[in-house]
Amino acid sequence: MKNILLFTCLLVLPALAFSQTRTLNKFYRQNKKGADVQNMKVPGWLIRFGGKIALKNVDNEDEKVALDLLKKVGTVRFMYTEEGTKISPKAVKNLRNDLLKDHFDDLIQIRSGEMDFQLMIREQDGLISELFMFYNDREDGEMAFISAKTKLHLDDLKLLLKKEMGDKLQPIFDVEDDPVVEPTL
Repeated sequence: MKNILLFTCLLVLPALAFSQTRTLNKFYRQNKKGADVQNMKVPGWLIRFGGKIALKNVDNEDEKVALDLLKKVGTVRFMYTEEGTKISPKAVKNLRNDLLKDHFDDLIQIRSGEMDFQLMIREQDGLISELFMFYNDREDGEMAFISAKTKLHLDDLKLLLKKEMGDKLQPIFDVEDDPVVEPTL
């Protein structure tokens, strides 16, 4: 009986090891092999362990809130290059379309000239189960890809952005009121 149970666990374990969707897996495998591409996969237990160590050495309350969110982060994949890898706009568009089919939603999408930035999430039962960030600057050849399994609430992400980016984003959202001009007849 022990052998059957062990054999079943060994068969099921590889199926559980896939951390991101097939679309992200395929894109990651296709583009990580460039000469100037740095890539890394960090297991969730290592991120949580590092967060606990860092939390003990931080005095700032804002940093404690950010580090406390690491408890809700699983496996993370990074891929980055500063020069050389030029991913075509068609490949980026195909990736986005495939992710939309995989039930991802756009959170932020910016296109400016030769630069694309996308932040997408997949929600399940009110939690962000996967977070995906992609930056591609075809002019400079820079590219960054981050894919993470999470158990974050959207409110957690909002709180983090508000604490870390509030002062930087405030001028964008502050709009001076135009003086009221009454029509004259």
